[in-house]
Amino acid sequence: MWFAIWAVLIVGALAFFAYLGWRLWRRSIRPLLEELGRAAEVTGDLAAKVAELQQAHADPVFSPDIMASDAEREVFSQRRHDIRSARAERKQARRDRAFARWRQLGQPF
Repeated sequence: MWFAIWAVLIVGALAFFAYLGWRLWRRSIRPLLEELGRAAEVTGDLAAKVAELQQAHADPVFSPDIMASDAEREVFSQRRHDIRSARAERKQARRDRAFARWRQLGQPF
């Protein structure tokens, strides 16, 4: 008698867990996998755009050499000076725009 009761309980539990797994798959995992597929497509498009922009980038990557000659070091120094001055100009332009906005708002800057 107990064997029959335990057999029914085990079969019922297996059926319940199968139903629960099927519902979980249908409502959670399948839409998640579909969304991950769409995210992978977007990531692929983004990677293609990044590669295209890197190819269109005009300035080559600048990396000074340790064993450079004096003339090459002078070129490196000039390039570093140009980069720093361009950065300082952009920084000053940002400050000027910020101060102009603050003055429009009536701030004392």
